[in-house]
Formats: sequence, structure tokens, C-alpha cells
Amino acid sequence: MRRRSLALFGAVALAWGCGGGSEAAPVVEQTTGLPAHLWKDVTAETIGETSDWSNKVELADLNGDGLVDLLFANGGNYREPGEPTLSRVFLNQGPGKMFVDATEQVFGTEPMLCRVVKAADVNGDGAIDVFFGATYQGQSRLMLGDGKGGFENVSGTNLPKHTLSLGDAEFGDADLDGDLDLVLVDWGADNPMKNDGGVVLLWLNDGKGKFTPAPAGAVPDKKVRFSWDIEFADVDNDFDLDLMVSSKMSEGGSLYINDGKGKFIDETEGKMPQLTNNYEYEPIDLNGDGYLDTFTINDGGIVGEKRGMRKESVFFGRPDGGFDVVTDEAFPESENLGYDDNRIMAFDYDSDGDVDILIGSLSGPDRLAINDGTGHFTVATEVVDGPETKGTLCIQAADLNGDDRLDLVMAQGEVKGHEAEKVYFGTENLPKSTSAPKIVSAALGADGCVNARIHANNSPTRPFDFESITLEADGGAAQPMSWYGEHLWRACPASAKSFTIHAVAANGAKTDQTFAGSN
Repeated sequence: MRRRSLALFGAVALAWGCGGGSEAAPVVEQTTGLPAHLWKDVTAETIGETSDWSNKVELADLNGDGLVDLLFANGGNYREPGEPTLSRVFLNQGPGKMFVDATEQVFGTEPMLCRVVKAADVNGDGAIDVFFGATYQGQSRLMLGDGKGGFENVSGTNLPKHTLSLGDAEFGDADLDGDLDLVLVDWGADNPMKNDGGVVLLWLNDGKGKFTPAPAGAVPDKKVRFSWDIEFADVDNDFDLDLMVSSKMSEGGSLYINDGKGKFIDETEGKMPQLTNNYEYEPIDLNGDGYLDTFTINDGGIVGEKRGMRKESVFFGRPDGGFDVVTDEAFPESENLGYDDNRIMAFDYDSDGDVDILIGSLSGPDRLAINDGTGHFTVATEVVDGPETKGTLCIQAADLNGDDRLDLVMAQGEVKGHEAEKVYFGTENLPKSTSAPKIVSAALGADGCVNARIHANNSPTRPFDFESITLEADGGAAQPMSWYGEHLWRACPASAKSFTIHAVAANGAKTDQTFAGSN
């Protein structure tokens, strides 16, 4: 079993968020010849039975043992507050062993309504810290880790004292000062299906893990209604982080462009397609042209006049940072089945060098959209074995048992009787991961730092996706590159007339690429 550790991350983060009523729908039988039975249910022998409404799941190595642990953001309900509960945490003990419940040592003993959980090194000590984002006018929680599985609650001193109804949150270096900031999207008070919505918030990090609100005007003061997903994404390829904001109840999502110093300008018009009922944007290059694309959920139109049955959409990115809708060509009606879907996970399931999409659904099968390499998808519906998962609100993937196959973890909720979290191991039908990292682009900035977009054919990028990412500049010693959001990495050498980036994936596959710097 390959133990995965990436101390080089300096400031690192994990970012896969997840998240909505369900109608029964007929399941379409898949075409012969497509992959099937790729994942088997191993919940009983990993985390055992759970019963909490879970909104999202996060994966991280919480205790530095090289194993991927599980964190669930728990607490309903759909449009009004439920009963506060504990957000469960499970520590991986290695192949063939039950995970250990570490909820109290990581989350604490005080229940809350938690919509989102994110893990990152926010104070630069090399250890993973955890943010639990509260909803229905709650106070969020920040736990600083010691790298060995111990956590200290610093919410009272290190977070703004704001009661919020968060739909999502994301870590990234918004102002390029070398630490991870936090962007959040608020639902506003009362019923998010009926209210006027909330605004996007930016909390800036002081480098030691203490967050304060950004100055007024840093983010547009624009109401967003019932957002389930916010993403840091460099849509215009200038190596700073822009913002993509989903919306279920507005006319469409929003696009805020970063000026490079952490001030965001609303450039939605003409750049972000306006499709209502959008649950998620997942930014990654789907067609291999070097620009960020996105696969979206539930905003592609109603199927069969059933309100809860909606198609997905595919947007291809443009050089100006805008997006074009290409759904009819990329994901035609024969493949775009239209259920009450909730979340996607982007990864290269067959190691052929392109990005495939796993769709998590409430009313239909959790299914795999297979990329032909040009951003055109064919769907396989019989890939996840076991009982129906009618409560799927979030899916994440990682190799949990060291066999170089991607395993699945699902957050379940919303549907009565389907609130048990799920773990699936990859079967022998699932190819082992052999694909090498992609060094998409790199450039020397005006500040002398080298910035690069590097990923392991999945989105989001996480520490355990890599064994190492290093930079050699002008023949000097290799130095680690630090993740600062989306798939972006940076290092600041003394000089860089030329430089080489070395990326080693968790599966051991390597990519080396040399670039011209400056004279």
C-alpha cells in the first residue's frame, strides 16, 4: 500500500462540496458494452450504520498517517431547520480494518446544523485544519489540527461572530498573499425557497488561521438565492482565483472576476449562461483546449413535465473567461437522462487521460458519464452495486484501501429512510489508476513567483492526489510548490530564467515539464 503524504503543500486545502426533493423516475437500462459493476457496497465493514442527514462529505488525512479519512457535514432540513446534530468523522485504519469514529475529537460534542465541511492547512504549520460551516443562522466552527489527529476549537477567536445560513464555502488564496482565505455563500434568513437570498462573503486569513471580513466592496453586494455551491476558479487563465456561484432560485449563476488583489467584479452578463435551478459548477478542462469548462447539475430543463426531473448542462470555457452552453453536442438527450440529481465528481475512471463525470442522484441511478476525450459523454447507469441510494446529496472519490482504484464515499439525506452514509470500494471491473498528472500551463509572474495549473485528472484537487509537486529553477535545488486554489500551484525561486516542474501522482506516475522564464 502506497502511503500518501504531501508535506510540500505548505498551505493546502481540500475542496469538494456537495448538496436537494425527489420524485420517483423510471430507470433507463444501459446499452450493452458499457462498463458495469465498478463499485461494491462496503459500508458495513468500513463505517457501519449511520442515520444522520448528511449534506456533504470531505476527504482528508487528518492525522498524518497517509490514509484518507472521512468527514460528513450533518444536519437538515431542506428548507427549514431540523434538529442540531453531530457531524461525523471517521479515521481510516488501513485495508481490512473498520474505520474509527473520531467525531468528538475532531468536531466536538456540541451539536449544530452543518451544511458544509472543508479541510485545509489554514495556519501554515503543515497540519490539516477543519472548517464546519453552519446553516439556518448558526455560528460556524474552526478546528485547528496538530497533524496527529488532535484538534482545538478556535471558533471564538479565529472566526467572525456571524450567524449565517451557509450553502457552501471554499478555501483559496484570494489576494495572493500566501495564505488560504475563505469564501462563503449565505442563504439569508428564513426559508431559502422563499426569501430574497444572501450574499457572497470573503473572509481573509492573517496567515495564522485567523479570519476577518474583507473590506467593503471586495465582493459584489448582490443577492444570490439558495446557492448550494461556490467555486474558486481561474476562468480567465491569469493565475488568480475568480468565483463561480450557483443558484437554485435565481435566474442563473454568477461569475465574479478577481482583479488580482482580491477584489471581485461582477462579470456575469455575457459570460455565465443563465440557467435556473443550478446546483453545482465543477471547474476542469473537459475538452483538452486548456480552458476551464464545467459540468453542471439540474439546470438543463425539465424532463417529461415532471418538476423534479431535470437534465444536466455542459459549458465550454472561452479565452475571455466566459462560457458557452454546448449541452446538445456534448451530452445529448440519449445520455442526459434527467433525474433529480444533486452532485458530480470529476475524475479519470479509466486512466485514458481525460476527465469523466460521476453523477449522484436522488431519484435515479448514480451514474457515470464517460468522456471520449473531446468533451462528449456517454452514460453508464449500472456502475454502483448495492441497495438504492435515493438520498445521494454528495459523492467523493479516493483510494481508501491502497489498491490504486478509486473508491466512493456518499453523503445521504433528504429522503426518509435513505439517510445512511455509504462507502463503496472499486471492484476488479474498475481499472487501476495509472494516469500521470497534467501540467496544463505555467508562467513566471511579475512578483517573481512561478504559477502553474496542475491536476491529477480530477476536480477538485486534493493533497492526497499527489506524492509531490516540485520546482527546479535555473539549475537550483528542487523546492515544493504550494496549492492556492482550484488546480493552481506556486513557488517563489530566487530567479527563473528557465524552470522545470516535477509532478508525481499518488499512483507513482510522473510528469516533468520545462518552461522558459525570464531573462
